[in-house]
Amino acid sequence: MALTWPASLPVSEMTWGIVNNSRAFTSTLSNAQQIVGQPGAYWQCTLTFGLLTRAQGRQLSAFLGELDGMFGTFNMPALTRRRSNSVGSLTVVTGTAQSRSLLVAGATPGVQVFSPGDYLTVAGEMFEVVRPVTASAQGQAVVPLNKRIRRTLTPGSAIEYLNPYSEMRMTQDTWNMTVRPVVASGSYQFREAF
Repeated sequence: MALTWPASLPVSEMTWGIVNNSRAFTSTLSNAQQIVGQPGAYWQCTLTFGLLTRAQGRQLSAFLGELDGMFGTFNMPALTRRRSNSVGSLTVVTGTAQSRSLLVAGATPGVQVFSPGDYLTVAGEMFEVVRPVTASAQGQAVVPLNKRIRRTLTPGSAIEYLNPYSEMRMTQDTWNMTVRPVVASGSYQFREAF
């Protein structure tokens, strides 16, 4: 079971992005390319902790120790993409594997549900919305996504859009922290767990 991110740890810098799974085939004669896009895109991030107090340094090292290297997972909140405006209790109508969109229900009819760049989480998998989305008169909407849905989503699954998160794991088993007499610091890399 994924751990909860300790909200009291101050992240001084975050590098956040997606790794797509495309392959390029280049002709040795004309240098023309054919690109094949495959499923399997995933989120990655680097968290940097600049100046942690002794108590915060202990909390971070205990959390990293509890992860047990690459073995454990945790739910990393999208720290800069939280929302405060509710547009309803959104649920999945359809979200088929390998699709780059999903049909949602439960939105306030006729309102803009998502803006480009909004994040949402379904069943532990986080997506970014790539175009504006407005709900129909029935409260349904088709949501275009930045990556393919990994596995078919269960109809009725709740959609977390106010506090989206991605289930992550460390990219390697080794980690260390720089410790000074009063403060500690460190930088750690994570990738989406699936």
